Amino acid sequence: MIRALSPIQLGGTLYIPATHKDLQAICSGQKYPQLRSCIIDTEDAIDEEEIDDAMENITQMLLCYKPGSLCVFLRPRNPEVLIELLKIENIDRIDGFSLPKFSTEVMHAYEKILRPYPFYVMPVLESRDLFSTAKLEAIRSFLLSSTLKTLCLRLGGEDMMQFLSLKRSCEESIYTLVAPAKIIAEVITLFKPFGFTITAPVFNCIGHTEAFAKAVGEDLRQGLIGKTIIHPEQIEPVNEAHRVTASEYAMALKMLDAKTKAITLQEGQMGEKFAHTAWARIILERYRYFGLK
Repeated sequence: MIRALSPIQLGGTLYIPATHKDLQAICSGQKYPQLRSCIIDTEDAIDEEEIDDAMENITQMLLCYKPGSLCVFLRPRNPEVLIELLKIENIDRIDGFSLPKFSTEVMHAYEKILRPYPFYVMPVLESRDLFSTAKLEAIRSFLLSSTLKTLCLRLGGEDMMQFLSLKRSCEESIYTLVAPAKIIAEVITLFKPFGFTITAPVFNCIGHTEAFAKAVGEDLRQGLIGKTIIHPEQIEPVNEAHRVTASEYAMALKMLDAKTKAITLQEGQMGEKFAHTAWARIILERYRYFGLK
């Protein structure tokens, strides 16, 4: 049986090439015990000629894999690879699938394949559909009515940049680039009011600790939760950023307390129960999984 998950508990989600030699140690939680979630990737992280080796590596990992606190997802290269992954012994022990290049062209195929299964899915918005409001609205309508069990939506930042012929410097925020910022804003405004959690795109630089921490803080300020990560050194900064302050925690409790008046003040800032209950629930979920700063 697939366990119940909250998208907020995922934290930094580490992409792992499906051919990685330490796949078993990572998925068992032995190698990176502070990691909350991972995606075993058979798509962009490996070459096409490595697919057979990747499938064998996943097969061997699942032979002795026992679910622990780490949330484990697989990323099929395409619907055809998803069909093959579903045939692997013990596949029911993983939490679900990250669906790449999710678009109006492939969404029905993914739903048809996964309809008999209880897995969570994380559609990745990274196709050209990102640049069409009508297609994003079509994806939203489809997900709201489909049988897919959507845990969250993931933003494919590097694919987005590729379509725009852009490349960020390590010290440059994606939110300062006009086109990517506009696209992220549209995804947030089209999906979040309808109950979808959206995770932040990758920060594709290693060793830039201060810039990375700043990026995660900005992601949270923009309403994104969790982040795609590409290196173990990014795990703990994401965990730290998702911890809440004592002030945030106290205000969230007030907003969800039936005894609190419609308007309240804390440290000179107004809290409005009707307007801030959704924010308060997210803060308390972050507190549940990550604690206080």
